[in-house]
Formats: sequence, C-alpha cells, structure tokens
Amino acid sequence: MNKNVKRILAIVTAGVFFSCLGVTEVFAAPKYVKITGDPVAVRENAGTSAKFVRQVRNGNYLVYLSEKNDAGGTRWYQVKLSDGKKGWVTSVYSETVDEKNVGQLEVTAALLNVRAGASLSSALLGTARIGSQFVYFSTKTDDSDQLWYLIQYNGEQTAWLLGTYCKVITDKTDTGGKTQTEEKTTGKTVEITGNWVNIRSKASLSGEKLAATTQGKKYEYLASGQDEKGQIWYKIKYKSDKAGWILGAFGKIADSETKTTTVKQVQITAGRVVVRKSASTSAKSLGVTSKGKKFTYLASKKGSDGNTWYQIQFKKDVKGWVTGQFSKVITSTVQTEEKQIVITGNPVNVRASASTNSKKLGTVAKGKKFKLLSTKKDGKGDTWYQIQYKADTKGWVFGAYARLA
Repeated sequence: MNKNVKRILAIVTAGVFFSCLGVTEVFAAPKYVKITGDPVAVRENAGTSAKFVRQVRNGNYLVYLSEKNDAGGTRWYQVKLSDGKKGWVTSVYSETVDEKNVGQLEVTAALLNVRAGASLSSALLGTARIGSQFVYFSTKTDDSDQLWYLIQYNGEQTAWLLGTYCKVITDKTDTGGKTQTEEKTTGKTVEITGNWVNIRSKASLSGEKLAATTQGKKYEYLASGQDEKGQIWYKIKYKSDKAGWILGAFGKIADSETKTTTVKQVQITAGRVVVRKSASTSAKSLGVTSKGKKFTYLASKKGSDGNTWYQIQFKKDVKGWVTGQFSKVITSTVQTEEKQIVITGNPVNVRASASTNSKKLGTVAKGKKFKLLSTKKDGKGDTWYQIQYKADTKGWVFGAYARLA
C-alpha cells in the first residue's frame, strides 16, 4: 500500500477512535516557518530540482502557507516572502512554529532602537516609533537582567527590542484571557509623575491598595507587567521589605544606568614627548609618549625654565610631568556606568556610618543589589560601602559581606 495512503488511513482511524471517546483535541496551526540551515534555498515548487527563487539565512522567519511531500517523501513548506512572492523550503533545514508560540507587542517609547542582538551594544538596525506593532517569537535576558524580544523586522529579517519600552498585546501563554507578564530588571528607579498614586498588591486596578505616594518620589524598579486591558504597570520597592505595583501612566523609569561626568585631560601635541619625575627638563625621565595620547590631568605649575608643566597620571601607579610646549589641557564629557554592589552575606546590617558600633538602619538579604555611593576604610583598615539603602536613605554595609556587581 502507498505510504501516503497508510498515513491518511492512520489519521482517519485515530480521529474516529477519539471521536468515539468524546475527546476532541485542537492543534495550533503553524503560522511561521523558522529557517534552521544557512543559507536555505527557496524554490518555486516542492523539490530540489524546482527552479531556485532566492536564499534565506539561518534564524529568519517566513510566513507559513501550506505544506506537502515531494516524490521522495520529504516534507516541504510553502512560505510567503517579504516581497509578496511565494516559494517552498525543505523541512530538512526548517521547522514550523505553532501559532500559540507567536506573540505580538507594541512599542511604548517615543522612539526605540531596533538592534541586531539582545544587547545595548549590538548593532543598530533602525528605530521604531511609539505605537508600532511587531510579531515576536521569543524572549531573552541580557547580562543586566533586562528583557529583550526577538521580533519580525523588515520582512523575514529578525531583530531585538528592549522589553522595558514594549507592551505585549498577545501573550504566548494561556493566562485565562489575561496577558499579564513580568520582566526582571535591576539597577533602575521609577519616578512618580502623578500627584497622588496608589500602590497596589498586583498589576491591576482590582489589586488591594497597599499605600499611596506622591509626585517626584523615586523607588527601586523591580519589574513591569500588563493588566487585562493591556495597561503597563511597574513593580516597585516602596519599603525596605515591601513591594507593590503602580500604574505606568503615573510613573516613569528613570535613567539611572549611566551618569555624565566632565573630566580634564592632557593631550600630547608633539611626536615624541618625555614624561619626567618633576617639572624640569633636567628631571629624571619616566618614559616617553607620543602625539595624540591623552592622560588624566592632575595639576599644573611653572617650571624652572619658565614654561607651564602639567602633572599627569602617566601609568596606573605612576604620576609624571610633561611640558606645556608639547601638550595641552582639554575638557571632555564622558558617560560612566553607575556602580552597584551585590550583598553576599545573609542577612547584612545596614548602618548609619562605616562602623560596627554605628546605628543600625535595617538589614538586607543575600543577592540584593544597591547603587554604590562611596567606599571607606574604618580604623581597622576594613572596607565599607556606602549604598542608596532606600529612595531617601543612605547607609553603610561591611565590605566583607558585599562585592562590586
């Protein structure tokens, strides 16, 4: 008996069997075809001898239309390309993606970067405006625990969007008709923009009212989510040991990841310049540097030759002097990452100053992260870290029970 006939009879028999039991199972129809080879040929018909249309790369998604077997029994998928043309790809180098595994999201930021990878350092492919909607296939968290969505972009091309500035319209999991999702993100704060905002027990207006807050207050950002109406909510830490949700319309995620600092540097203007131990041409040479090199500016003074000299951080542990004849002071603005510490003890006391005898402000649990404000040595030479303990409270933790994140 023909193999295809046997397969059809098997399917019919199974269908009759389950119908007799009163059981009906609905399978999600394929919606997309994911390319797993690199590259894969798209052909005019289902077969390796069919006319070549073009190639598609690994990881791309094509709209699924239908499927059939070729003369040798290999399964082929009919797909729709970004230019509207139809073609066929072999199942040997592709796979179907069920409709239940495909979601849709909407951009909530005024302008959001579209990137080649799930990282802020990945190549920029373009931008998406607020209200733009995309199909997404999967999610991923980066090294900072920020959520990213893999989206369909420019036809069958894929790209990534930062989840902080997106909301899910169609969730990929069954939540009983709701689309509430959560994403874990650390190192950010939420600033209250409403005059009087309720903090609730869950991401919904039906959630229990836990407390209220006012405009201008800032809290540690924990997560974001959506309610049954698709409204964005932010989960915040409003007390040292309590968390709750505020409606996103009355808050904004503050940019607390980087800060701008103005620094002075000394730039070398001659081809070969001697770095000396003091501000004199007769002083000991510490080494040489070349045109265009930049060093941290430390001080300046008049040398014995009457010329201005600049003190620079020549090497990590070496300071030196260069003559102003062959260098100049420049001012530049740089962005520096805000440092954090992670608690390694459990629990750890937070104190009012850098001492075990200081007033205890509270305790923090292992794994918690805080903004690092400064470091200090106590009388015994032990390190202490000053942290942003609460939105309006600074404190100190013993360095032996914390580390730089």
